[in-house]
Amino acid sequence: MIIRFSNNPLKSFYGVLFYNRKWIFFFLGISTLAYLLYHQFDIKEAKLPVIPVSILGGAVAIFLGFRNSSAYDRWWEARKIWGAIGNDSRTFVMQVLSYSSPNPDKNDEAELKAWQKEMVYRHIGWIYALASHLRKEEYCQELKDWIKEEDKGRLKDKSNIPAQLVLQQGMRIKYALDKGWIEMFRQFEMMGTLSKLYDDQGKSERIKNTVFPYYYNYFTRLFLRLFTILLPFALTPIMGWEVIPVSTAISFVFAILDKTGIITEVPFEGRAADTPMRTLCRGIEIDLREMINDENIPEPEPEEVGKFGVIYKK
Repeated sequence: MIIRFSNNPLKSFYGVLFYNRKWIFFFLGISTLAYLLYHQFDIKEAKLPVIPVSILGGAVAIFLGFRNSSAYDRWWEARKIWGAIGNDSRTFVMQVLSYSSPNPDKNDEAELKAWQKEMVYRHIGWIYALASHLRKEEYCQELKDWIKEEDKGRLKDKSNIPAQLVLQQGMRIKYALDKGWIEMFRQFEMMGTLSKLYDDQGKSERIKNTVFPYYYNYFTRLFLRLFTILLPFALTPIMGWEVIPVSTAISFVFAILDKTGIITEVPFEGRAADTPMRTLCRGIEIDLREMINDENIPEPEPEEVGKFGVIYKK
């Protein structure tokens, strides 16, 4: 997630130009062509009435506004889902630690402590596995660090690792019930929290797997390209050389709005503007390990500095 652009405005401006240079050259070329045809070669047919092009521009603005609003809703929902994952994770670990107690008939406090730590570690593994699952990455080293060898065997050849990890958590809660560490009522509450985690995962997968309506993206881009091509031919009869920078600037504004929507509508791709799942995973890991007084707790994920001084979190 981008935190801010460079504090140097010139560097920020240059970065915007650099990453959009192809479209800027295209707009400059079309605007220059319209100017030369009408003013230098005196081809008076190289003009268009302003009103129809203005109407087309208004229609494109409506399309872009609706698409960008919907794309932002997807991005914001993704961030809310991961906020819920953090809250539900802390709730689950609190239940693991406070709902369980040694069986009064057995001397099994050490075994209980091992079970609690196992549950916390497996949940941390689930968080990292979910991030890798949404980004369609190879499952990261963090997952391997948090689960037991027997768990790794059960996960082999499974297509949805996070779902399998939550299932294993449920089975281990049943094990704790059988050992007498938790009561049936407590088991019911803990299973309810696991259901919330499944719900959080399902919401994330819904955003990941539901593409934005193709026809809406297609026609928005089609009308945008048509508008940016026609615009300089509508402006050139009423302007001189100024048509080149003015038409380029107007077209660039529309193109940036289009690019913003395209990037925002897919928040789990691992780009600088996406939901910072790696940072969120590390933050949740730190909270959960501190709850069990674990050792060697890592520092939060540092901010990254990208090209042209962009500050972002992974």
